[in-house]
Amino acid sequence: MVQEQNGSLDMPMHGGNVFETARRLGCAPEDLLDFSASINPLGPPEGLLDVLVQTFRHLQHYPDIANKALVDALARRFHLNPDQIVVGNGSTELIYLLPKALEVSRVLAVVPTFKEYVKAFTLFGCHVHFCVAEAAYDFQPTTHQLRHAIETFRPQALLVTHPASPCGTLIPQDVRWFLLKETCPPQMMLLVDEAFVDFCEYESFLPVLKEHENLLIIRSMTKFYGIPGLRLGYVATSPAWAARLRRHVPPWSVNTLAQAAGVHCLQHDDYRQKTMDLVHTERKRLSEALARISGFKVFPSAANYVLVRLDPRLATAAALKEELLKRHRLLIRDCSNFDGLTPHDFRVAVRLPHENDRLIKALTQWRRAHDHPA
Repeated sequence: MVQEQNGSLDMPMHGGNVFETARRLGCAPEDLLDFSASINPLGPPEGLLDVLVQTFRHLQHYPDIANKALVDALARRFHLNPDQIVVGNGSTELIYLLPKALEVSRVLAVVPTFKEYVKAFTLFGCHVHFCVAEAAYDFQPTTHQLRHAIETFRPQALLVTHPASPCGTLIPQDVRWFLLKETCPPQMMLLVDEAFVDFCEYESFLPVLKEHENLLIIRSMTKFYGIPGLRLGYVATSPAWAARLRRHVPPWSVNTLAQAAGVHCLQHDDYRQKTMDLVHTERKRLSEALARISGFKVFPSAANYVLVRLDPRLATAAALKEELLKRHRLLIRDCSNFDGLTPHDFRVAVRLPHENDRLIKALTQWRRAHDHPA
């Protein structure tokens, strides 16, 4: 399915709003167990607090405007050249700079995806068109859909999400090759959101980056390393496109603490492996447990979150969210505001085993209390 953009530019609804939710409920943020934001359940790597304390003395100086230590660390980690990397104050800041750097007027976005892309390009005056990925294909596009959308809208840039958000599925291999072929110069830019690809890094587009001049990969460090409060993201692309994007990044965009945190996080191979093992095991266990609940359809995922669709005869995701908050102080992500999803879709993060058990128990109790046929 392809369609014109008709979304609102109002403040999008995001996960992780624990402070706002706590104010509304009259409780402390610590009283909430947040499944709405998909953050590494292990928290930041060991030793990060010591690094931040040691870095405190540097706060009397401006941050390194070139982010050299962090850029060099990223280049070493992913076998890239430093001139291929642009870092920012979270990947969202970089998303809002993309329209200015790319200077495009027509963008094709495969949805569902992160709402800020549509908002960023629309605010810049771009015509945003949608290719709606279907549930039958786990919310990733088919080559037929993409070909039809490209022929219909003739976009100058094409946005895909890998793994999908909020579903967590990967782009199929045949679709990947199609995307790379169709976006070879000078046809169009290929923008790949890999904000959660650290949880399945072997599937990244990074290995083909040097072969595709028009490929631009947006990545985040906050999800995998458990530091969303510090804000840290980066773009990997060709040196030419990196230089264009870098010109639009505000000076001192990444603060001193975030730079030091990023360098520290990239040094922890054991932490990465421990995270992968935990998320793989708990995602499988959580998915299987939720799938056993009558009226719950669980979509496959390669990320640290799971998308669930309620039977329409049950309550909406918004109603479920409110009940879990009031009764159990559990916060889930109502996904009804994602283009291409329904009022019955919600997402939950993969957390620690005892926390996942608490969610499973609460959802099981909720389903028994709403014992309608499903």
